[in-house]
Amino acid sequence: MATAPVLRREVISIYKELLNLGKEYPLGFSYFRPRLHAAFSKNAALSDENEIRKGIKRAEFVKKEIEAL
Repeated sequence: MATAPVLRREVISIYKELLNLGKEYPLGFSYFRPRLHAAFSKNAALSDENEIRKGIKRAEFVKKEIEAL
């Protein structure tokens, strides 16, 4: 599947972006990081391309919400 490496890069990229945003999170990075990790770990077993894309869209929404804080 040729799109798998592309999706993997997208997931890793949004994870890193959220981690960086978490450093400025009002409740602190120690609060933010475990929750981010848990959210991504919960979806680690996804293999359906459409489900992965939905997860990426959800992560991008969360990113925008955090930026708005």
